[in-house]
Amino acid sequence: MLQLFCAAGLAIILVARPAHSQAIPNPPRPPEITAAGRGEVAVTPDRAAILVSVESRAASAAMAASANASKMAAVFQALRAAGLAQAEITTSGYSVGQDPRTLRMAMPSAAPPSLSVPVEFLARNTVRAMVRRLDDTGKVIDAALAAGATSIASVQFSSANSDEARRNALGMAVSQSQRDAEVLARAVGGTLGRLLSMSSSGPGGATPYGSDTNFSYAIEAAGMAYPTMINPRDLSVIVSVFGRWEFVPGASR
Repeated sequence: MLQLFCAAGLAIILVARPAHSQAIPNPPRPPEITAAGRGEVAVTPDRAAILVSVESRAASAAMAASANASKMAAVFQALRAAGLAQAEITTSGYSVGQDPRTLRMAMPSAAPPSLSVPVEFLARNTVRAMVRRLDDTGKVIDAALAAGATSIASVQFSSANSDEARRNALGMAVSQSQRDAEVLARAVGGTLGRLLSMSSSGPGGATPYGSDTNFSYAIEAAGMAYPTMINPRDLSVIVSVFGRWEFVPGASR
């Protein structure tokens, strides 16, 4: 009987100890104030990236590629003559294949064979021309198109001062976030405590913009060609921050 009593007492202790540990309450989470801020700084663009494309069509892929290479060589030479260094002219894309437009025409769903047309091959070469002087943008476009470029895919503007502008925008965003947090704390009868965290989001540089419209070369009038005019607007550097502070309650009355 004594052995049974000891075993029962041990069982009671083992069950009671976990129940006692679960009764310890978690410490309350201290109150916090959170606020977001936004900063925006305008910068003037000082350079442009131009996507220049050359397209060639022929009865075979080899012929289309050969014709394209000849035209692109002339365009490359014109870009160099316009003042661009070789490192500022880089390949953005290259493709050779059956022209989808003639392929659809040559394979109608219910047309007799006599109405078929030969399938052409299309070669397309696109280079990215980096213009370091914004005033030369129009001149570079005109030179490329005059040399045989078939389209300007886009013109993207940027600024060398983007990093400095982003840092200024961050300072504005943090100041706005802290001011709003202080207002919130006072509104609920307390003050702002120590900073717990601060994070930021936003583009690494100026928000780029451009035009996807192809430029047409040379509006002829009395034998004269009008130059391409480029007048970009300012770029916007926009950042957002999110801050967390301790909230210090006011003295109770």
